Amino acid sequence: MKKIYQFIIIITIIVSFVSCLKMKEVILDSPMADTYIESENDALSLLKGAYSFLSNPDMYKDNYFNLLFFSGDDVMTATAAYRPVLERTVAISSVDVGDPWGEFYELINNTNSLLAAFSNSDVISGEFKKKALGELYFLRGYSYFNLVRLYGGVPLSLAPTTGTSDFYLERSTVEKVYTQVFDDLKKANEWCIPFNLQPANELGRATKGAAQAMLALAYLTYGNYNDLKQADGKEYYQLAKNYADSVILSNQYSLLPNYADLWDVNKEKNAYKEVIFGVQFARDGTSSGNPSKGSSFAFRTQPAQRYFVTGSTTSGKGSDQWRLQPWFYDLCTTGDFTGDYRTDVTFLTQYSHQGGTTTRITYPRTKMAGNELVDLYPYLNKYRDPDGLQDLNNENDLFIIRLSEVYLIKAEAENELNGPTAVAYEAFNKLRERARLANGTARTTPANLTSGLSKENFRLKVFDERGLELVGEGHRWFDLVRMRYIDGRTMMQYRYETFLPSLPKTAPSYNATTNTWGGGKVYPTNIVAWSKKMLLWPIPGREIDTNPNMKQNSEYGW
Repeated sequence: MKKIYQFIIIITIIVSFVSCLKMKEVILDSPMADTYIESENDALSLLKGAYSFLSNPDMYKDNYFNLLFFSGDDVMTATAAYRPVLERTVAISSVDVGDPWGEFYELINNTNSLLAAFSNSDVISGEFKKKALGELYFLRGYSYFNLVRLYGGVPLSLAPTTGTSDFYLERSTVEKVYTQVFDDLKKANEWCIPFNLQPANELGRATKGAAQAMLALAYLTYGNYNDLKQADGKEYYQLAKNYADSVILSNQYSLLPNYADLWDVNKEKNAYKEVIFGVQFARDGTSSGNPSKGSSFAFRTQPAQRYFVTGSTTSGKGSDQWRLQPWFYDLCTTGDFTGDYRTDVTFLTQYSHQGGTTTRITYPRTKMAGNELVDLYPYLNKYRDPDGLQDLNNENDLFIIRLSEVYLIKAEAENELNGPTAVAYEAFNKLRERARLANGTARTTPANLTSGLSKENFRLKVFDERGLELVGEGHRWFDLVRMRYIDGRTMMQYRYETFLPSLPKTAPSYNATTNTWGGGKVYPTNIVAWSKKMLLWPIPGREIDTNPNMKQNSEYGW
């Protein structure tokens, strides 16, 4: 079973770590022996190692982010490896669902071990211990928050794994898992240091602000969960709003004046004035490909005919693997979003072909010159790194939560509590105000959202605003399954049962004679019929096979 394997790995890591540090024999009678921490430097190395789980290939570098990116309705792919997620044909044996489960539990097991070791250590100073424990509680709470949203109720493992551990835990209820999430994140809020006191060399690690922002999102999500099952979510919306206010009123973070600066790898450290927690990646000269410490987002999202935008050894090109549905591009460039600077930054519809003089265009641009070439689907343009080292070894971080999302959390929570009050509009419009600043030349668009909306219609505005502001950052599926449409269905059900079927199920087509676009607005094979399976992912098959107490989600027929 996976936990037995984890137990063996932990022992191996500890023994290896001690050997490397001291080059002397140390007898460990259990994997939690205090003797392997002989200084704060030892503890610091172990703490940093816990964060490394988030950036490994099975997690945000590749497999987990693939799951998040392709489980939404706003993207398309023709790449066979990614289509099962979009088209909901993922097998329970697939790494798409198995790797996130396994990696989050490895991180949880690691934090459990370190929580016990640090708590019992006499060589760690009080201030270091308090801060380190806070960060570990953040990582464990964050892990369970992801697991409960992905799979529903999951087993709660809260102690170090030893030879006498129960390796056949049952699934806890969703309610119990959320209780643990809140408890862990509250401890993180109490013990982590504020962002303004964080040393520069600790950038990317959890702070008090990160704990508060994650609590706001977790309480908002749990309020949604209660509303969807016809329970009262108001208590949790109030807590979501309170924690969002804690972040905002701390004045520790600010919206960058230029939205484009968030995605400039040369300004990435400055982005953390707005980024409250992110998974950090770095160009890695000691390794290449998936094992490297670099990220893959630029290569995955950029065109295969656009050169000098990634670390690919073939002229810095992309791969064409991750692209956007045309209907989503239309949504984000019309109506409220007409003239929105964020669309200029976020979407790519025109670029130089292979770094030469020929231009390529995508939907919905039309040719301005006879030698232009046509692609069908727009690209996401947030991730670029011309100085990357290989295709999967780029600098781009993944921003888990930004201040802009915290403003939207506050707006949404206030709306769920009291309808679209002036407080809700003010928080919402913070994003519109920043968008109008553009790149220093102020615009009149997008206009502020004005009063007069119903509670349900304000919620839809928040959903669309999140769609544009956070596109490509791993939020869309979570929003689809937690937020409600006007009639009470989840947004996921509404979009796959009503909205997407209303679109012509054909690809866009370009008529070179009339210089116009025709056809539909989707990549048709990615659009499938609504199913309750879209609201949760299956428990990995290996967990069912090895744990007699593990039950499968009912939608998957077990």
